Amino acid sequence: MADVSTIEEAKYADDLGFDIVAPTLYGYTNETLGQKIYQDDYAVLKEIVKAVNKAKVIAEGNVITPEIARSVLDMNVHAVVVGGAITRPQQITKRFVDAIQE
Repeated sequence: MADVSTIEEAKYADDLGFDIVAPTLYGYTNETLGQKIYQDDYAVLKEIVKAVNKAKVIAEGNVITPEIARSVLDMNVHAVVVGGAITRPQQITKRFVDAIQE
């Protein structure tokens, strides 16, 4: 598995023969610092899916609802990582409180 931050890195990992690529590092490298994978309707993730030929793509980053997970799966990714959405109770609580207060 190759953790990548850019479309070019995903292509390179695919060319090297990695079985899986995931944009785990997107937003954390000099090229992508501060960017969010879900910006622009997951455009980067969609481009990574198009860019790789052999590797499977695993989506990771801010998949916080079942609806988002479904829409990301519809982008032809192999799997979706749902991390903080189920492991960070303070964030789960904040989403509920924010929605209720609206």
